[in-house]
Amino acid sequence: MTRQSDFEYVYEADRVGGVVFQIGARADPSTNNPESFAAILFFELADGSRIEVAKVDNAEHDEGEIHLDRFYRETGADIKDFQVPISNLWEAEDHLNEHARTYGQTYLKNHGKGLRDEG
Repeated sequence: MTRQSDFEYVYEADRVGGVVFQIGARADPSTNNPESFAAILFFELADGSRIEVAKVDNAEHDEGEIHLDRFYRETGADIKDFQVPISNLWEAEDHLNEHARTYGQTYLKNHGKGLRDEG
């Protein structure tokens, strides 16, 4: 779950079945010169909590750095994809914008409007 203050900026990406999907971006030290970054596709629940649908970030992992967390996938599926053609924050945002409708529809189909079951 994320909060508005977690982002440098947030904007609407798409609407699916009455659900507003947004993209939020954060970068350190700044969006002008990001050393670390995350772009997140999410939607808000009525109580203000946010559900992450997909996230591209450059947090280090054993398998690599820049990757896509595919929270929209069915429970039990591998969510990390290290084979993404993304090299920076802006490409991450472009990717999420381009796929917002598909990722949003898939999340709603697999998990409804609640948190993804980690099962």
